[in-house]
Amino acid sequence: QIKGLLTPDSTLIVETGGSWFNGMAMALPGGARFEIEMQWGAIGWTVPATFGYAVGAANRRIIAMIGDGSFQLTAQEVAQMIRRKLPIIIFLINNHGYTIEIEIHDGPYNRIKNWDYAGLITTFNATDGRGLGFRATNGAELAQAIKAALANRDGPTLIECIIERDDCPPDELSWGRRVAAANARPPNPQ
Repeated sequence: QIKGLLTPDSTLIVETGGSWFNGMAMALPGGARFEIEMQWGAIGWTVPATFGYAVGAANRRIIAMIGDGSFQLTAQEVAQMIRRKLPIIIFLINNHGYTIEIEIHDGPYNRIKNWDYAGLITTFNATDGRGLGFRATNGAELAQAIKAALANRDGPTLIECIIERDDCPPDELSWGRRVAAANARPPNPQ
């Protein structure tokens, strides 16, 4: 359903992890833009990058895809999106943890506290904001949330998409195995 939102004036901004692989698989219409932070694979980049991009490109439809773990690092920037009344659509993919990290090296530190992500928007709105937050557990709920997001021109809309913990693209699994193997090599003593 995200792909259906993309128009020539859209910019899709994707986070490290599953959003990378899902975003790269989308065919973009001519004129649409795709932004990704692949150089360092840093998590948490998407929220502030989306804010800055939206301020600088007010004539574009800004759509972001980010995982729950990455979102927790820079969530407060959504309050600035609300303050600036930026009509951004954020798809927060909630699989209850750092799935990309689990695929590389599993450990208890990859099991994060689950937040009420959609409910955070009410907190960030305070008394005067117009941001919207939705939780989607199926296709019908997602379609309703997208409809409301498209109608909201007074602030961002965060759509929390609930998926299974181990639901990730096959390319992410393969990439995780390759990175884990590279990380297991002994250091080069040069």
